[in-house]
Amino acid sequence: MTRVDYDRRLYGAYRDGRALSDDTGRLWMAAVGRHLGGVRGNLVILDLGAGTGRFSTLLADAFEARVVGVEPSEKMRDEAARGSAHPRVVYRDGSAASIPAAAGEFDFAFMSMVVHHVPDLGACAGELYRVIKPGGLVFVRSTFSGRLASVPLYRCFPSARAIDEARLPRVEQLRDTFVARGFELVTLEMIEQQIDASLQAHYERMKRRALSTFELMTDAEFHEGLERMREAVERETASAPVTERIDLLVLRRQAA
Repeated sequence: MTRVDYDRRLYGAYRDGRALSDDTGRLWMAAVGRHLGGVRGNLVILDLGAGTGRFSTLLADAFEARVVGVEPSEKMRDEAARGSAHPRVVYRDGSAASIPAAAGEFDFAFMSMVVHHVPDLGACAGELYRVIKPGGLVFVRSTFSGRLASVPLYRCFPSARAIDEARLPRVEQLRDTFVARGFELVTLEMIEQQIDASLQAHYERMKRRALSTFELMTDAEFHEGLERMREAVERETASAPVTERIDLLVLRRQAA
């Protein structure tokens, strides 16, 4: 696995480059909430791979919960502390293989666009089994190898798809790894979200180069793709939202 160093450059571009609209944030919180049976308040939630905290604060507000955002990148944690401060959110240094928490500390865990950065999915599943209460859920928001046809990015950045097909796990691999370590599959959903209100807005976002995939491309490949997108913007005759479908894999921690 090729490691992407978020402390080198991405930490500075990530907040603006990966921002969610209010509607998109509510869409994902509703998707999580459907599996909780209306439970809110007195929850403790793990946001594993919290990045700049974009989902940590959403989770805290949506479920009136305390949230622990675990993030291995020091500079991403600093960005989270500055830009995503919240009275019920704390950010801790840690990783998927070493979660700084007590056994059974969390009611559920949320992981957004993280699993492709995890070098040992088995160790991750084992740690989540340790820190999640029996019956608690793990929500994995991700794209998976073999399920990338709807990603609009690849139309202008064709080499990005080859990179992601190679580095993203297949959903079956993730499911089987977690099942082998004490989880059961609840469901796999595909959720369509709006990324940007127009192709022009999407182009402006891509210019920030805030995707880890872009870190694995050459500068020439990135700028050629950006030029393709600029030309597509010029050809567009009517403004339309840019959307993509992202998977939500839900797993339940079984009793020992």
